[in-house]
Amino acid sequence: MNRRDFLHHACQACAALAVIPIAASLEGCATSAKAFAVKDGVLELTTDELDKSGRTVVKADGLANKLIIVKRADGNYTALELNCPHKNGPLKEKGGMLECEWHGSTFDFDGQVTKGPSKSGLKSYPVEVVRYGLRVRVA
Repeated sequence: MNRRDFLHHACQACAALAVIPIAASLEGCATSAKAFAVKDGVLELTTDELDKSGRTVVKADGLANKLIIVKRADGNYTALELNCPHKNGPLKEKGGMLECEWHGSTFDFDGQVTKGPSKSGLKSYPVEVVRYGLRVRVA
């Protein structure tokens, strides 16, 4: 194998390995992340884009972290950032809670801490139910 081929294959391997932490952080979520864009500080979703489970993970251009949109029992919605406030670790759904993969903090689907080390809850965004779906104000 010549030097050029070796470097090409090495770069492909590094790129593949860089994706593994991202894929691992989605493991255990109710759904895989759906891609959207933020326009004028607002993320809009139609009801067809929401998961039937009542939890939809959303990745949006213009947001640093993924969100989970949760339908509550009263019919309203909560939008929570999937990022632990303790050390910015990724969160995954586990046992009806959101758990930090790094240090084990857990949060309920209202974003409240149920177990530390995190001392603060998850960042949340206001969600408005509109005729065609949801409007999440992120800025």
